[in-house]
This record gives sequence, C-alpha cells and structure tokens, in this order.
Amino acid sequence: VIIFLAVQILLLTIVSSTGDDGENFARTIDRKLLGLHRKEKLTHFKVYWHDILSGPNPSSIMIQPPITNSTYFGGINMIDNALTAKVTRNSTLLGQAQGFYAGAAQKELGFLMAMNFAFKRGKYKAICISEPPYGARTKWVDLKTLDATVEYIQILLLSVVSSTRDDGENFARTIDRKLLGLRRKEKLAHFKVYWHDMISGPNPTSIIIQPPVKKYSTTYFGGIFMIDNALTAKVSRNSTLIGKAQGFYAGAAQKELGLIMAMNFVFKTGKYNGSTITILGRNSAMSEVREMPIVGGSGLFRFARGYVEARTKWTRNLDATVEYSCYVLHY
Repeated sequence: VIIFLAVQILLLTIVSSTGDDGENFARTIDRKLLGLHRKEKLTHFKVYWHDILSGPNPSSIMIQPPITNSTYFGGINMIDNALTAKVTRNSTLLGQAQGFYAGAAQKELGFLMAMNFAFKRGKYKAICISEPPYGARTKWVDLKTLDATVEYIQILLLSVVSSTRDDGENFARTIDRKLLGLRRKEKLAHFKVYWHDMISGPNPTSIIIQPPVKKYSTTYFGGIFMIDNALTAKVSRNSTLIGKAQGFYAGAAQKELGLIMAMNFVFKTGKYNGSTITILGRNSAMSEVREMPIVGGSGLFRFARGYVEARTKWTRNLDATVEYSCYVLHY
C-alpha cells in the first residue's frame, strides 16, 4: 500500500513546475481536458491493405535489397499502401498504410512491420494509429509479382465510433470487452531472457545492411543492423532457446553510442509459443542499465504494454550478450 501511494504521489508531483529553466519542462493537466473522464471503449474494425510492387505505380518500393532472397532477410520496403473497406482494390478508400516492412528472420519469411494507418474519411480524417494489429490474414497474393492484399483486424482501447454502416465513413464498431477476455484483471508478468548479438563468425545473427556515416564511425551514427538473435534462458548461448529477437537497431546519436531499437521478441516454447512482444525505444548502449518501452504484443501478450531493462553481461569485439528483464502488463 505504501509503495502504491508513493507511486501515485510521484505521478502527481513529478512535473508541476512551469519555469523555463529547462529542468521542469512539463506540467500535469486535468485528464478531463482530453476527454479521459469517459469510460474507455473497445473498438473493432477491418481494413484491406494492398501491397503493390509491380506496374508503373507501385505503392511498395524496395529501398534495401535482401541478403538472403529466399527469406528476404535484410530487405526493406518503404510503403504507401491503400487501405480499403473491402478486398477489391477499387472499393472505398479509407486511408493509407505508410511506413516500412523489413525481412527480420534468417530461416523463415518473417517481417518487422512499422507503419501508421492514416485515415482519410469522415470523422476519422487525420486520425492516425500506429498500434500493432490484432490480426492479419493474407486474402490474395500474386506469386510472380508478390503483389498482395492483406486483411488487417484492429482492436483498439479507444472511444471512437459505434456505427457499423458500410459506406466507408463509419467502418469501426464498439464491441463488448468480455468477448476478448478483457473482463479479467490485467496481469503483470516478469521474466528474463538473454539476447545474443553475434556479428562475427561464419553464421552471424546480426548483419549490417547500411554502414555508418564515415564521419561517425565511432558512434555508428547512420549504421543499420538487421537481427535474428537468439533469446535464451541463461547467459550461455547453449542454454535453452526461448525464442528470437527479430528486427533492427540503428545508430541514432552523433556524439555517443545511442541506438534506436525496433524488434519483436518471438517466443518459441511452451504455452508462449507464437506469442510476441514488441519493443521500440532508445538504447544508450554504454550505460549500465537501459530502459525501453514495450509498445504491444500478440498471442498471450495481446494488448501488452510495459518496459524492459537491458544489461550487458558479456561483450567481445562487437559480439554481445545482453540480459533483458521484461515487465509486461497484459490480460
């Protein structure tokens, strides 16, 4: 109880100054000003995502060729894909999916997706979401051109809309939280995994796909590494394999070794087999402890949020083993 009250007090007092000294640049505000006094609703909708690589006007353009053609590992496509109300490309345009996808698995066709759904119709115009989707199903694919249509099902804890009309203006609907098991109290899970970043040797799991800017070779600014790193139960690389860390990290600081990390922890054992958590954040690699947000998840970690703490346990040259202590709120 004491800890809980202390956390509440901290949240209320952490930023109350309005001085311009640079130390206290934020302030607390009344939640009601942003409409947060209303009860949170669960919103569901479907959209159809059209990834067109062929023809004179492709919406998906390769900006980095893959290292491995069979799994597309290391390849990056920038996208500005249409989102429609129905499977056909000429159905009502709801918006655009803008971002990129990258091949992030060495032995299978597995992608890291980073994109915004930017809606362009009715009351949703100018609304943008970047949460992981609840589900994706390929509806159509051309094996020669790789053009594809994918159904994206999105579940959002938002107060957005309650209409189920099919005119493209109101394509979402509120649903009962209980249908997805959300009547249960949110749980806090904690676990540790060990992340093995292997750049050297004949079978590296971390491969540079964009070298750093020459001027910043010591801080790796501008360098991009695609990873398919093992996650194990203990520090040893030979311990039990828990899953894979698939995604990339990039040098994003000019004067220090500061990385942006975007990766999925894909679990491959026990009841968590197939479940994921998504980590997106800043990694100040030379710090003893680095904290990064968990921004979503899938499977048993649907609606996940939380954070991870990263601690380097071993390093040699550029190879490293890092302990990830994960704190995950989920249902």
